[in-house]
Amino acid sequence: MLPGAELRQLKMIRYTLILIHRGPEYERDFREIAQKVVDLDDAIRVYYCSVQATDDLNPAAWQRPTLVVALQDKFRLKIRRGTILRNFAIPKLTQTERARRAGIRVPYTLPFKFGMMIDPILFGPFVILKPMTLTSTGKGVHLFRRARAGQIHPRDFPVDHPIRNDPEGYIVQRYIDTGDHVTFNRLLTFLGEPIYAANGGHTSLRPPLDSPDDVLETTTISVQGMGLQRRWGVDDDVMEMAKAVGKTFAEIPMMAVDIIKEARTGLPYFLECNPGGNTWHFSSLQEGGIKIRLILGDEKKNGRKLALELGRREMIDQTGAFDIVARALVEKTHALAS
Repeated sequence: MLPGAELRQLKMIRYTLILIHRGPEYERDFREIAQKVVDLDDAIRVYYCSVQATDDLNPAAWQRPTLVVALQDKFRLKIRRGTILRNFAIPKLTQTERARRAGIRVPYTLPFKFGMMIDPILFGPFVILKPMTLTSTGKGVHLFRRARAGQIHPRDFPVDHPIRNDPEGYIVQRYIDTGDHVTFNRLLTFLGEPIYAANGGHTSLRPPLDSPDDVLETTTISVQGMGLQRRWGVDDDVMEMAKAVGKTFAEIPMMAVDIIKEARTGLPYFLECNPGGNTWHFSSLQEGGIKIRLILGDEKKNGRKLALELGRREMIDQTGAFDIVARALVEKTHALAS
């Protein structure tokens, strides 16, 4: 029997649903979600386990149309039949091109090469240079004037800079000015539906855009790892764009979606998503998830342990996240189980 056990239903079982999460800290969440699925449709038998689980299911489970939803690309459970939806990495250039073809507004983006011609019409006066794979610190992300970005050389960067070590691993992207503070919107989608949303921005001001090159190029322009102010919720147009992104990448069960809004026009732009599966912050032990829960749970007032629990509940209650997940799982099980 798998860790978490199977949930028994009252009527004829017609489908098997297998949920594969990333570790013990997720167990409570997926037990609650599994129960909600059964409450909605007791024709679905639900199993849940971690990516490390190797126990096989009861052979009878494989006699029914099956849907597997896994929050990681690789897992140890042997799947004997059915449709599998799993999280996996998608290159940033692929993300922006797929979104653009789907009619989602994105900043113009190309692979970066030293000495390349950067079109002034497509890119405007300012561009962002950033690694195709960002770290949690946001290291290596820079704001440049477009004309200068086409003239820079590797020697203009420190010897340990990632652009010198992997120049093919960089992209150039039109700069979307979010205003005096660098701001962001981060949403989590599950099977295409947003299940939590937050916005925020740097605590420090962005330098004026008429500042000298050396000031612009050394300013902190990425939200990763910086001092941030976070607020719960996003504008309706951001929420709608996140839904469109979730449906564009329908093969990915869960995605963190980053959207920014241009200060001058108020228009939202899809920046990128994280489809790797490590963004389930309701219970994750990653620093980002813990920080969100502590803020929502008011650690100063309630202490760490209670704040983590209160923050978890606040995250779930914002949109009714686990109810949304359960409804989506029921719908996808009926549509995709095989």
